[in-house]
Amino acid sequence: MDWHQGASPREKLPKAYGVYCEIVWPVRGIRIGISKNIWARHGNAASWMRSMKKGSGSRARRVGPYANHAKDWGDLGLETFVLSTDPRPKDENLRYECETHLHRWAEEQSEWKNFNAEKWRPKNYGIPVLDEAAAAKAWGVELIWSLPQVPTTARGLS
Repeated sequence: MDWHQGASPREKLPKAYGVYCEIVWPVRGIRIGISKNIWARHGNAASWMRSMKKGSGSRARRVGPYANHAKDWGDLGLETFVLSTDPRPKDENLRYECETHLHRWAEEQSEWKNFNAEKWRPKNYGIPVLDEAAAAKAWGVELIWSLPQVPTTARGLS
């Protein structure tokens, strides 16, 4: 799983069943899943992230590492990579085993910020792997939601 930024443009994504990984380059984030149409899944993820940044949509109140990231960054730096287009994960049991295996890998690795939390809350869920304040500055993003929150009394506010 050695991805390279810019190597997976949306127009080359398959409109078919498969296993994918969404990469969020600015923070080295990953989110792994299985979709009936990887091309459409990427479009839906990008649209959802943009709506979170605007504060619109039915799920704009969501919080957590992935939702908070989207509120600050939108879909900036989002790229989807195909891991497999093997149709066998259409079988529910095999799909569950495949996703579980990949999510466990994501939980054990330390080079990518893990945004996977569909089946359980992994021990490294949303843990930064780089200086995100510096990344935000480099990408021209103001962080409001995705940095650890400081209690208002610690900031001198009440």
